[in-house]
Amino acid sequence: MTPSGGDRPSPAGRFRQSLRLRVYVLMTVAVLAPAALAGSFAWSRLRELDDEWMSAREDAAAAVAERVDEEITADLLSLQRIASSPQLGFDTEHVESARSLLRATHLHSAFLGGMFLLDARGRPVVEEPGSGRSVAPPADLAEVQAVLRDGKPRVTGLVLSRDEARVYALVAVADWHGRLVGAVGGVVDAAGGSRSRVLGDLVRRAGQADLIDAGGRVLASSDRARVRTIGPCAHRLVELVADKRGEVGRCRECHRGGAAQVTAFAPLAVAPWGVVTAEPEALLPTARAIPQSHAVFALALLPLAALYAWGAQRSVTRPVAVLTGAVERIAAGGLDERVPELGGDELGRLGRSVEHMRASLRDLIAFVGRTNEDLERRVQARTRELAAANDQLRERDEQRGRLLRIVITAQEDERKRLARELHDETTQSLAVLAMRVESADSALRSGGPQPRLDEIKALAVKTLEEVHRLILDLRPAVLDDLGLFSALRWYAERQLASRGIAVRCEIQALERRLPPEVEIALFRIGQETMNNIARHAQAESVLIQLALDARELRTEFEDDGRGFDPSSSPQDRPHYGLMGIRERAELLGGCAVIDSAPGKGTRVRVTVPLEPQGSPHPEESPG
Repeated sequence: MTPSGGDRPSPAGRFRQSLRLRVYVLMTVAVLAPAALAGSFAWSRLRELDDEWMSAREDAAAAVAERVDEEITADLLSLQRIASSPQLGFDTEHVESARSLLRATHLHSAFLGGMFLLDARGRPVVEEPGSGRSVAPPADLAEVQAVLRDGKPRVTGLVLSRDEARVYALVAVADWHGRLVGAVGGVVDAAGGSRSRVLGDLVRRAGQADLIDAGGRVLASSDRARVRTIGPCAHRLVELVADKRGEVGRCRECHRGGAAQVTAFAPLAVAPWGVVTAEPEALLPTARAIPQSHAVFALALLPLAALYAWGAQRSVTRPVAVLTGAVERIAAGGLDERVPELGGDELGRLGRSVEHMRASLRDLIAFVGRTNEDLERRVQARTRELAAANDQLRERDEQRGRLLRIVITAQEDERKRLARELHDETTQSLAVLAMRVESADSALRSGGPQPRLDEIKALAVKTLEEVHRLILDLRPAVLDDLGLFSALRWYAERQLASRGIAVRCEIQALERRLPPEVEIALFRIGQETMNNIARHAQAESVLIQLALDARELRTEFEDDGRGFDPSSSPQDRPHYGLMGIRERAELLGGCAVIDSAPGKGTRVRVTVPLEPQGSPHPEESPG
């Protein structure tokens, strides 16, 4: 079936699908590859020559920059000698001697454009030559202020003032205390001397070389017409001057409409300047065109590659086509027809392997069918088991949710009880205590009757006992020190006997301590039971029984109070305490049974399974 337009394969897809096309292409590549390799080697060698040539141009620019650095350094040293001369001064007595010193230096130095002495504010004090036109820089020039501020020598860029443009060299002047009192400087002829000649020697033929400042303006050039102008690559050169970083490379973006240039840049170390050369890219070895004979030779190889490819595909594609048809039949499910014999070469061995694969695949499909039927039966059985397990998990999740709500409710009830007791008893006692202390303090201050401190002390002791009682309700120390049974007996005496309820404890002697989680849970069960008896049962006597054997612990709390109906659910007071008792027992793997009826008292039986312990803890036997 012919594929539709949307399913038509791409050229890359057709190449991957057609063995004949691949053979043609590979053979053609085999013929042309040596020629291409030789051409790429020649081209890489030309690129190496390009790199060597550009590196040489960078080294030449660096050499010129080093020579200009030496000249600028010599100029700054001459200014430094003037700055340290004892003849230099700013008062009336030393002005003439300073003028003579500048005149003598001006006549025998490189500062032919003039010299000057500036005070601490940058204003000129002495200038040489003393004509009507000032040669001093503006006082607010950034370099002038920087020299007067930190004392470091500086060389400016091209400073434009009215119709003139000057370059200044500045050195700070300090008094004998080391304080900066001014600066001495001179006008540098950046394009004079040997600089233009050296720049002219740096490039030949159609190139050009410039000395630029930090703003990209040309200070000196092999082409004097370029002085004081800004070149096409100024934006890039300004960054290189600021970073004091050398660079060499091709530049095409800055020379649109003209020939591309090869630029080399070298920064100066002393001044914020740089030396840049620009030469046509046509001087590079790779700029010459590839000879046409190479292209003609490459075209002549194409028919030869096609001939080799045709012979190769004839010997390979015919048996491959037979194998392709056999594999397609196998892929479509036709496993009954055998693969024909194709000879003893590699393709013949491949055909025999495909035949072996066909027979094995036919047997494997039959085996997989039988296995799938057995697996389907097993999956159905496991699905039923999984559904049952999911039902159990959902039931456990519901039980866990109920337990969480009960625990949160019990915590909130306990917080409410503590808050109520603190408000009704402790805070009132503290308020009365504070009032009596204040009354006693007022009596002592006013000299009135002696206050009754014994009553204040008794009230403080009572308040302390109330706080201590609340602490014991939260976590009695006797539970940690003596164990569960001693803690239950202590709590019964404190909570029930103190209310006039007769308490009888029948507790079996133990030879080991119970696990901490068991002791805590059983103590909370007993605490909740005794609190219910004290609040609601109106009982006259209570019996507490505990018995322990090798496998379980049995606990019973029985009272002769008014009792209740455990199956009822009153709206005003749900049985959250009883639910908490059951849930705590279930958490320990046990159970809690509550027997009660109106007028017949209440019995709470808790049974908890125990595991034998390897290292028992002895506990005091109750009397």
